[in-house]
Amino acid sequence: MDKQSNKSHRATKDGRGSKSAKAASLASKKGTQNARHNPRAFSVANVVRTKRTAQRNLDRGQKKEVVPLDDRRPGEAASASGSHDEPPAVVAVAGPRGCGKSVLLRSLVKLYAQHNLSGTRGTITLRNVKRRRVTFLEVPPDDVPAALDAAKVADLVLLVVDARAGFEMDTFEFLNMLQSAGMPKVLTVLTHLDLYKTMKGMRDAVKRMKHRLWTELHDGAKVYSMNGTVRGRYLKNDVRTLRMAIDRTKYRPLVWRNAHPYVLVDRMEDLTPEEEKGAGGTR
Repeated sequence: MDKQSNKSHRATKDGRGSKSAKAASLASKKGTQNARHNPRAFSVANVVRTKRTAQRNLDRGQKKEVVPLDDRRPGEAASASGSHDEPPAVVAVAGPRGCGKSVLLRSLVKLYAQHNLSGTRGTITLRNVKRRRVTFLEVPPDDVPAALDAAKVADLVLLVVDARAGFEMDTFEFLNMLQSAGMPKVLTVLTHLDLYKTMKGMRDAVKRMKHRLWTELHDGAKVYSMNGTVRGRYLKNDVRTLRMAIDRTKYRPLVWRNAHPYVLVDRMEDLTPEEEKGAGGTR
């Protein structure tokens, strides 16, 4: 097949445009071309619109300002003292029974540490960036005192919701606990989305639950979707998106937490020798 040949552009050889172009080209070659100084080209075209835009930008900046609070978190004290390792942020994984909390923890541990986690009992501390660590804590679904304690100490909450079952009573109860304890940041994770038969049904369900969640938290609250599992873990791209959100979260001091000091015990060991333990317990 022959190459297509198009008609080339032909410059204007006569008229006002041609004369000015020739004069500009000749002046450029000789180096006598004058710089253009048109002050009106860089002035304000509409004074009223410019004033409104400036006022709007100032109003938006005013909304972003917050009242400075005393940051009594141990991480700030470690940074001020020059310590190389700050205390980890506590991330609570909460949700009703069977919603996928353990699968989410196993997926996060696999992505963070390349380790296959067998069980999720107790706390799990991992390093997410160079000088920051994160401690994952699974909230028991049927233990109200444990859920209340987790709401008081958590810096970030991963609220796991079964998309097929929707919001259950346990979810709303835990949100009320968070509100009474200063309301830390909340990221919602929707699971079991692969059980929907059609993409339209899944999108409608996600949209419906997102707007329902916004009425409980705030408009624009982040919602992350887990679209299926492979070998007992969620898809890597979905977990990676959630990990980026966890790593980039900035924690502000809470007024309630500044007024209510606490001590978090994440590990207990019984150091009593075996020979000193009786049938009825430790002597």
